[in-house]
Amino acid sequence: MVMKQAEQADQLSRWSWGAKLLLLMVMLTVFLLTWQAIQPWMQRPLAQIVLQADIPATDKVTLQSQLNAHLPDSFFGANLEQIRLEVESHPWVSDAKVSRVWPNRLMVEVSPQIFMARWYDGGFVNHKGQVVLVDPSQVVEAEQLPVLEGPLDSAWVMSELFRQMSWLVGRDDLVIDQMTMARRGAVELRLDNSVILVLGRDQVLPRLQRLMKVYHSYFVTKAHMIERIDGRYVHGVSVAWKDAS
Repeated sequence: MVMKQAEQADQLSRWSWGAKLLLLMVMLTVFLLTWQAIQPWMQRPLAQIVLQADIPATDKVTLQSQLNAHLPDSFFGANLEQIRLEVESHPWVSDAKVSRVWPNRLMVEVSPQIFMARWYDGGFVNHKGQVVLVDPSQVVEAEQLPVLEGPLDSAWVMSELFRQMSWLVGRDDLVIDQMTMARRGAVELRLDNSVILVLGRDQVLPRLQRLMKVYHSYFVTKAHMIERIDGRYVHGVSVAWKDAS
């Protein structure tokens, strides 16, 4: 009896493995047939590349034309990373995302440049601290942007300082019209009330913080009479008045 049960168990085990093998062969056959069926679709060129970008119309047309050069690519053959890098090389583009849309389209979503300032000898400084050359007439309210002036390789450092300094002077409802950095690092600011702040090249943020405390306490009502305030002193500041002889 025991031997008969063992034989039945052995036959059942062999049948189980046989069923599994048969199922595997069926699945493999279905996969191969499906793969052959979709091959023509996979090798077809793209039907459309959709560009979503809030950039000037002429630049959008140019960028769309560049993207259309990838229409001969297939749906799976298109190199999304390469296309993304090509799009992000355009001056009006900050970041881009490229994705596939079944069965035969690509979607390109663009984040436009955000400009925080004008660069003194042409171009604009974006929120990443990069100097970008674009048509000034296409930048909204370009003339109202502050000006950064300094060595080209200092643009990122200046943009970071500008953000922090704007916050410090903004507590007194002031705005920086121009920030200048000399080749050796000395910094000056011109505010929207025409007062110039001299900060030097060392400890510029602590100096500005101290200077603004003095300004708030003593010079708010006299700002129209001040030409410049020098904050390079350890204790206090010096003031140059507009009517000084």
